[in-house]
Amino acid sequence: MSKLATIIRYFRTPKRFKSRRSIVKLQEKAVKKHIKFVRQNSPFYQKLWDGYDDSQWREFPIIEKSTMMENLQELITVDLDVAQAKRLAEKAEKSRDFSSKIGPYSIGFSSGTSGFRGMHIVSEAEQATWAGFMLARGLGSSIFKKHRIGLVLRANSNTYESIGSSRIKFLFYDLMKPIDELHEAILNDNLDMLICPPSVLSYFADKGSKIAVKRLVSAAEVLEETDRQKIESHFGLTLHQFYSSTEGEIGATCELGKLHLNEDIMVVQKEWIDEEKGWYHPIITDFRRKTQPIIRYRMNDILVSSKTTCMCGDAREVINSVMGRSDDVFHLEKLDGSIEMIVPDLVRRAVMQMSDEITDYIAIQKSPELIQVQLKPDGLGELSMTAFDDLWSTKAVRPPIVEVTKYIHIPSTTKLRRIYREKFSSDD
Repeated sequence: MSKLATIIRYFRTPKRFKSRRSIVKLQEKAVKKHIKFVRQNSPFYQKLWDGYDDSQWREFPIIEKSTMMENLQELITVDLDVAQAKRLAEKAEKSRDFSSKIGPYSIGFSSGTSGFRGMHIVSEAEQATWAGFMLARGLGSSIFKKHRIGLVLRANSNTYESIGSSRIKFLFYDLMKPIDELHEAILNDNLDMLICPPSVLSYFADKGSKIAVKRLVSAAEVLEETDRQKIESHFGLTLHQFYSSTEGEIGATCELGKLHLNEDIMVVQKEWIDEEKGWYHPIITDFRRKTQPIIRYRMNDILVSSKTTCMCGDAREVINSVMGRSDDVFHLEKLDGSIEMIVPDLVRRAVMQMSDEITDYIAIQKSPELIQVQLKPDGLGELSMTAFDDLWSTKAVRPPIVEVTKYIHIPSTTKLRRIYREKFSSDD
């Protein structure tokens, strides 16, 4: 991988955009060029866009993860055997050696927490420019200074080793290992920056960790406000965030800690769930990703738009929060027999009002009649169900049983999902 390409991308990544007009101008030019390339090199998209002009790209048919994975061989723009790539990714997961490639292409799996495992295929050139972009968004100081960056991840990537240098060193901490063992290693490695899932940082805060870094970045999981407050309070730092997925790098925080969409590498259209509240599913078109194009791709995530500009002066859109995914939405039966959707934020508020002493929780809808709530710490006193009762009444649903049990999650390779619905008959 070319370190020069990484440095060039680092310096070409705008620190901020002064106006929405400049963002739209950049996007329009880049997308039109990208669409021409993809139409010529991807049999899947060529067929999907039959009858559409390039100028109609905002109305192209929407795809989702299942469609992408079912058609991956025809979707990619390079001559690569997807079946072989899948075997390589599976072998890497088992051996924990993520250095293998097919020619210049790196292969990886998503965590699969949404029930359908995604696979990403990226070239060396894409990795180089991605690295420059993410260093520009996340480093917080000059690329020419010395940095020791710790990555607490489910899977390593040869990207990090490739862009490492005498100044920038990446250290990988495998979540397959015991969490306390990882903590000891991080303490001993004298890091400047730590990129880590929020559930792990929250665990470290609970145990009174003495980890001392200059910059903390949350990644790989949804960052909830309760976690943010706890982590920032304990470590005395602004908690920054990379909002990423198999589909790409969706957002990153500015120096004020506000999460901005990465609109200089992708267009994010909105499929509104509740426009008044700012809730929407993002439909992304990444105009930098060529090997495995992501165009008019509907994500399962639910984002909450800020509707305000950031005090940092950057015109890129601000996200108040990543609320969760559509399969995190509870399905409850209304009094008339129809199904009512209860979004994660409403469940979260009800849980947190059960007691002022709650430090962590998980809420799982087991069936239309049963919700399990795991609470931490153990042995809480009398719990209030008033917020749940008010929620059921407001939504006019048949009240489910709320079963309180012991909190059992331990940070590991399994992503923490605090609120989710197990599959049952109403999903069919």
